[in-house]
Amino acid sequence: MEAFPLWIILLIVVIVVARIAAILARRFGLSSISIQLLIGILLGPSVFNVLGVPMVLGTWGSPSSGPLHSALKILAEIGLIQLMFLAGLEVDWRELKRVMKLSFSIGAWEFGLVSAGVAILTRFFVDRWPEALAMSAILSASSFGILTYGFSEMKILGSRVAVTASEAAIFSSLLAILLMIVSQATNYGAIHGAFKMSIAVSWFSAKLVMFFAVAYFLTSRFLRLASKSGFLKRPRQMLIGYLLLTASLYAWAAMHFGSFAAVGVASLGGGLLGASNPGAKEKLAKGFESTLASIPVAILLVVIGMEVSVKAIQGSILFLAFSLTVVICTKLIGCWIGANKGYSSSRERVFILFGVLAQGEMGIMIAAYLFSRGVLTPQSFSIAVLVGAGLTMVSPILMGMASTRLNKKELDGAPSFNGNNQRHRLVSIKE
Repeated sequence: MEAFPLWIILLIVVIVVARIAAILARRFGLSSISIQLLIGILLGPSVFNVLGVPMVLGTWGSPSSGPLHSALKILAEIGLIQLMFLAGLEVDWRELKRVMKLSFSIGAWEFGLVSAGVAILTRFFVDRWPEALAMSAILSASSFGILTYGFSEMKILGSRVAVTASEAAIFSSLLAILLMIVSQATNYGAIHGAFKMSIAVSWFSAKLVMFFAVAYFLTSRFLRLASKSGFLKRPRQMLIGYLLLTASLYAWAAMHFGSFAAVGVASLGGGLLGASNPGAKEKLAKGFESTLASIPVAILLVVIGMEVSVKAIQGSILFLAFSLTVVICTKLIGCWIGANKGYSSSRERVFILFGVLAQGEMGIMIAAYLFSRGVLTPQSFSIAVLVGAGLTMVSPILMGMASTRLNKKELDGAPSFNGNNQRHRLVSIKE
């Protein structure tokens, strides 16, 4: 009788450990995000090196080193789709408009200071401006999906501070993607010249805008037609069809534009569904709460932790230390300045700036894309991933500590991905 494959045993162990971490975190009031990221770091190349390679997420279509690597990568990509879809589904986009000006101020200040500080610092350690711009694009991004997931665990997804932090993360991530395109264009121009670079950038930008226009048209058209009769007569079939449409667009974006476009499609799909059909939104959110459906998101967080490779940054400890210091200081200063006009309470501003520390899936996606295009060296990639994963792991802990100092009016939450509540409610913040 043939022995049971070792990779299946390891896969089962990873799934079970990730699930146990979530259960224990909920039992003791801890952040499952932080614990699962820590588990991933322990299983990654820094300690046990279960896979033998650090690269798992974001390198779409890349060859896998083994069956365990392939299985974890597929589960992580499913978890990424689910995470971003739920983030778009649960956020009330109409309410986001009310704090758009304030959120843009926070996101812009944060992005501007972080990107400038990291670019100058990286240029001091490396001799290539494209790499410096790439590092600043990675470290200036903020996590929308993981941040929303963290707010849901804390039961504060509908509070004004949570909505403001989520929208600020969206703005800073969009600006980081633009900077990512600039860094790639700079690298392309250094190799092929300015003329070819301008043509390539124009063509890429046009294709990206056209793709999102097509994605918006298809999803909104499907929902418009389904809302007239489909969801009423055959709700389950219509919901499955919509999810398949979103998954197809996600795969299309991942293959042609990279993972940063794919996560945008997932969020767009969830947002449009939540805005057009509250009944389907509640059923879908409740279904994703099940144990089986929550496993891919847990695997995603573990896999993000497995991207960290402390061994790969040997000889660059000083670069790592300065990068971490610059990112933390500039993010905190930028958020504090940006939130100054909208929040008179220092407690609320502290909570928001702790929230935008997380870089999560967006930082990893941009890093993997630029690394696969040759803009980043392996050493710079490892430093960027370590900084991003570390801040994402610490952010929920700091938010939990800050939330205990907020009173009920400042932090009146709404339950998260359970579908039992009606429309989320924003709270007027008063001292």
